Parts: sequence; structure tokens; C-alpha cells
Amino acid sequence: MSTDNFEKKIENVVNKIENSANDAWKKRSFRILSKSVSALIEVGMMIGAIHLSEKGYKSVATWLFGLGVTGLVCDLLFNRK
Repeated sequence: MSTDNFEKKIENVVNKIENSANDAWKKRSFRILSKSVSALIEVGMMIGAIHLSEKGYKSVATWLFGLGVTGLVCDLLFNRK
């Protein structure tokens, strides 16, 4: 298989994935579900950070909590649609 042929196949696969994602994002239920999952992951990161802090991993806990808060704030500010 030549390099050009391989690149075309990869590009076709990527285009199909992108089109599927765009079609799914147009559905309100998918947007609500994906935003909810994102928020739950970020809250989970903050809860995990609290547990790590209790076990003595203060530095990692601080970073994990900060990432969770940052993600949650970005979701609330930038994902209004």
C-alpha cells in the first residue's frame, strides 16, 4: 500500500467520524448527555482530589482539583448552547 493511498483511507475515515459527530451534535439529547457526562467527570475529579488529599498526596490533589474546577467553569461559561 502506498503512502498516498494510506493517507486517503485515513482521511476518509476521519471525515466519516467528523460527519457522524456533527450529525449527533445537532440532536439536543446528545448535547445534553455529553455535557452531563463532562460535568460528572469534572466533579469526579474534584471528589478524587479530596480523597487523594486525605491520603497525603497534596500536590497531585491540588492539580486534580484545579483541573476539575477549570473544566467545570469552562463548561458553564462556554457551553451555553
